[in-house]
Amino acid sequence: MRILIANTFHYYRGGDSVYTFSLSELLQQMGNHQVVNFAMRHLLNLPSKYSEFFVPEIDLIGEMKKNRITSGFKVLRKTIYSTESKKRLKELLEKYPVDIAHIQNIHRHITPSIFHILKEKNIPIIWTLHDYFLLCPNSSFYSNNKVCEKCKDGKFFNVLINKCRQNSLAASFMVMLEGYVHRFIGLLNIPDCFIVPSNFVKEKFIEYGFSPDKVVRVPHFIDCKKFKISLKNDGYILYFGRLSYVKGIETLIKAISSCKNLKLLIAGDGPLRVRFEAMARNLAPDKIEFLGYLNREKLQKVISDAMFTVVPSECYETFSYSTLESFALGKAVVGSNIGAIPELVREGETGLLFEPGNVDELTEKISWMISNPNELQKMGKRARDMVEEKFSPEKHYEEIVNIYKSSMKKYRK
Repeated sequence: MRILIANTFHYYRGGDSVYTFSLSELLQQMGNHQVVNFAMRHLLNLPSKYSEFFVPEIDLIGEMKKNRITSGFKVLRKTIYSTESKKRLKELLEKYPVDIAHIQNIHRHITPSIFHILKEKNIPIIWTLHDYFLLCPNSSFYSNNKVCEKCKDGKFFNVLINKCRQNSLAASFMVMLEGYVHRFIGLLNIPDCFIVPSNFVKEKFIEYGFSPDKVVRVPHFIDCKKFKISLKNDGYILYFGRLSYVKGIETLIKAISSCKNLKLLIAGDGPLRVRFEAMARNLAPDKIEFLGYLNREKLQKVISDAMFTVVPSECYETFSYSTLESFALGKAVVGSNIGAIPELVREGETGLLFEPGNVDELTEKISWMISNPNELQKMGKRARDMVEEKFSPEKHYEEIVNIYKSSMKKYRK
């Protein structure tokens, strides 16, 4: 089978890129399928034989900083409906025909304009949704430090009123317009199937009007052969991931300030790191250490040596890959009871849950975990068993390929 996989970034940048590379490797190893990449050009891109067809990089931030009307129109023209992407994809497909297209994250760079080329060539389109952008122009259902669903029923003007995108009128206007245009020209009706990673996301898309017949849950996967279960702990707990408001870092820092004889390590980076570091020095001096960005090998070692990890998100997590990685290494998780997190963190079995943003409850759950080391190890073992059973590469491959075959069969008919 020849499969087009389209994702904006062809280097490791966020969960969508990690999944894209993992899926490509899985398809080639398990089924000997041919994967044809389509992405944006970038200095950090990994090698690809298809790179000559990639879309030129768009410097959105640089263009917006120019504060010119021409720059604004240039950005809108390229990020809402890219004729350049259509042209490049058409050239790619003429040289490398495919049987099916599996779309990942293409917003604002490649754009769904490519759907028209795929339909012209009678190629089935599968779209894995990594966030909520099709429902919420801010992509996270989070605005002004709280969960927000004001854009329901297509009321995207709310993103502009509340300056949800980067607290910027220009950025908010751009994503608002993108949402309206894509619906007006029917781009969201073209894909044959939408893949989502959790029941929570599936229910949310159906609630917002997507056909239940077109939304399919296929959880992410992890290869446990690459993760050795660890019963060791060096007396610290760990948060790893993006440093932003939606991830509940402030709540975690406040909770740690109330815990005695406890060390928290924070691995990851983001524009708010300086703010969080200052907050930690003020509220919990000598209790919190910021490690910055860690490569995969170093991060795995830090997770392996932790007592347990914490996922304190205050937004609707679509899946929580950090939880899956923790489980693969035999580490239980204290997670907030929001989004898809409760589908992985089962109270008393693989970890503990707390109300998002509730400092006192998070403090209580952390203290319980520290006071019950034997139960903590049992949770970690159960978590590893669950990952091996339900989130294996083999299971994921089977489900994905079945979707491919089903979609292709409809086209042949």
